[in-house]
Amino acid sequence: MGTRNHSSDGIESEVRRFEAIADTIMYRWSSERDVWVSDAEVEQARAYLARRGVNTSTLPDGRFSVGDTASTLGAARLVLLGLRHVHAQRRSRVRG
Repeated sequence: MGTRNHSSDGIESEVRRFEAIADTIMYRWSSERDVWVSDAEVEQARAYLARRGVNTSTLPDGRFSVGDTASTLGAARLVLLGLRHVHAQRRSRVRG
């Protein structure tokens, strides 16, 4: 019987949740013409990006730094970055 790492289980769950809601977020953004995001969506996007090797950190002003670059993003743009990664991953699955 194997052991389970509960912290990685939580991250995997966030990653799967973000992949599952990606289409919903895009639909909401296109139909409402508003790019609001919830705190939960931001955290799911951050967990997803971390699993893809893109580290983010919260800045004191509420924005996020991305990796080792000077890039800073607001919450909606951070989620958009995650959505781009989901889309690219889906495209590579279809091609491969």
